[in-house]
Amino acid sequence: MEIHDKIPKEKLIAFSGEHLYYEIWMLYGVTDILLKGVADEYVYNALLEAFVIHASIIIDFFYRSEIYDGDARALHYIHNIKGWRAALPSYQKYFKEFHRKRNKEVVHLSYTRLDVKPEEKRWNARKIIKQIRKIVDLFLKQADPELLHPRMYELRTRG
Repeated sequence: MEIHDKIPKEKLIAFSGEHLYYEIWMLYGVTDILLKGVADEYVYNALLEAFVIHASIIIDFFYRSEIYDGDARALHYIHNIKGWRAALPSYQKYFKEFHRKRNKEVVHLSYTRLDVKPEEKRWNARKIIKQIRKIVDLFLKQADPELLHPRMYELRTRG
């Protein structure tokens, strides 16, 4: 039995058409606005926090190996899990720093925030979203189209 056989096909399709689509769509939209520049400090910080939250959710969807009851993972949509894992870019290379910054500077109120120099506070959203877009495209190529809602393919990177 494969990992996706444990979840009904209809549930996978419905989930991808609503919640998975939403998370990726929001991440792309928030990042586009963030990269254009925002003058208002409150709006900038809110967009940055939304970027971090949505990016975290999507990165976990693709990379997190632990699956607790009810967790959604990319593996649920993939038939060739070995091929998927081999093709997936290195988490350590692309997201280790994101993970550290997320934990120490956004989602946990830690004293290590005092150690962050002003030049280290900047997030390289352009680099992070570029890598996530590649992984989303890879996922859309490798996922079983019978398990994905058709609207998911609207998220393919254009050009």
